[in-house]
Formats: sequence, structure tokens, C-alpha cells
Amino acid sequence: MKKSRKDVQVEAVKAILSGDLLLEDAMKKYGVKDKRTIVSWMKAFSPLLQSNDYSGNTISKETVQTPSINEYIVKENQLLKRVIILQDQLRELEEKNAQIQAHRNVLMDKVTRLELKLQSRDDRKATPDV
Repeated sequence: MKKSRKDVQVEAVKAILSGDLLLEDAMKKYGVKDKRTIVSWMKAFSPLLQSNDYSGNTISKETVQTPSINEYIVKENQLLKRVIILQDQLRELEEKNAQIQAHRNVLMDKVTRLELKLQSRDDRKATPDV
């Protein structure tokens, strides 16, 4: 017997909330092309699954303690903010590293010029005036 669209949606949400499938895996399994589609299913059905108000065959009592979609979204947002902060810090460190390397190159150039000056001075002292 073919499942109704609503049953498929509930089954997908239930699999994600129980940890059986990752969001991307559920998208592949249920032929969903856009992440927002499953997220909207989760917003619609996760409260029903948690309170067991939905009377479909695909819901069992094991979904009572699943975290809400908002908790997942908050956690994902926190992680994304942390990634952005780390990317900014990396960019700053790369800029500082480039400045340090440029300064090092300038200093190395000065050292080389001073060594050449000393060498030419030593060469002049070593050769007697005629």
C-alpha cells in the first residue's frame, strides 16, 4: 500500500528527530531537493510528534523526548556564528603573517646590504694602498 504524502513527511521528520537519518540522508531517501522543505516539515510535525497528537500509523511513543526543531536551529546558528568568528580570526592572522613576512624581508635586505658593506670595508683594509 502506498503511503500518503503526509505519512511520508512524518516518517522523514521522525527519522531525523530520532537520529536514524541526517537531514541530507533524509533528503536523498525521500527525494527532497531543498533543505527548506524538510525544515518546514520538521516545524510542522515535530510538535505533533512530541505530544503524540498525530494519529498516523508511523508515530510511536519513542518520540516523546526528542529535541524540538528550534533547539536544532539554535545549535546550528551557534555553530555557524563560531565558524564565522574563526574565519575572521584566521583572516586576521593571515594578514598579520603577511605583514611579518614583509617586515622580515625588509630586515633581511638590510642585513644583506650591511654584510656587503662590511665585506667591502674589510676588502679595502686588506689591500694595501699603492
